[in-house]
Amino acid sequence: MRTARTVGGAWFALKLGISAIVILPFVFILLLSFRSMTDIYRNPLGLVGTWAPENFVRAWNGPPGGTGFSNYFLNSILVVSVAVVVAAVCGALAAYFISLLPAAWRSRVLMVPLIATIVPTVALIIPFFQMFNAWGLINNPIAVGILYAGLCLPMTILILHAFFVDFPAELREASALDGLGHVRTFFTIVVPLSKPSLLAVSLLNLIWVWGETQVAIVLLQRATSQTIPVGVLTFQSSFMSDLGPIFAGLSLATVPVLIVYFVFNKTISRGVSMGGTFR
Repeated sequence: MRTARTVGGAWFALKLGISAIVILPFVFILLLSFRSMTDIYRNPLGLVGTWAPENFVRAWNGPPGGTGFSNYFLNSILVVSVAVVVAAVCGALAAYFISLLPAAWRSRVLMVPLIATIVPTVALIIPFFQMFNAWGLINNPIAVGILYAGLCLPMTILILHAFFVDFPAELREASALDGLGHVRTFFTIVVPLSKPSLLAVSLLNLIWVWGETQVAIVLLQRATSQTIPVGVLTFQSSFMSDLGPIFAGLSLATVPVLIVYFVFNKTISRGVSMGGTFR
């Protein structure tokens, strides 16, 4: 009994510590967003000093020469929508038809997205810039959204494949007897029964694309085309960083993601667990 209590207490302490590591950065970002730049430099972890709620007004209006936060928000919505929809459609189709392959071929084909997941994004930035520059797609949020969809595809395929490989073969056979081909079976039978996994992987992609900066800062150079992570950085120059509006912008940018996560966190956990086995 004492051993069980000790293990339970240690497990609770571990969960509490992990939760603190995850939550504390958001708390500090929120606190720093209400403080003046002088106080941030003088005592960054302090709770006393001059409070500056006007940082949120400055973040919303944007820096001199930039655009307002609403423009960054709309660009982020556009980029995220394109990336999530394209990744979900293409990833689901690829994962489903891969799951129909014989086991030997399936393992070989899955090595491609598996290897793609270990390639760092920063190693691809220069080729991406050269390609976008040659095609005249710099400062094009829709093109960047399609690029993000391609970067999301490997993980999308791996997660959805593990769900589709366990999809009841009887349902596919029954649809075949009714005269449905593989494509119609996918859209009329498989997709409606795969909504938890599709929603889960789409939310994971949304969270990543919403905060991605490395690619966006290179390909979205004009202020009117920038997303929230890049737009917030416009408060930083070579000679000075206006930290108050930066932290206020980060706080505003975090709110939509937190709302989405708290609303759908059970769906994310269930969907990933349904497609969380690689085979």
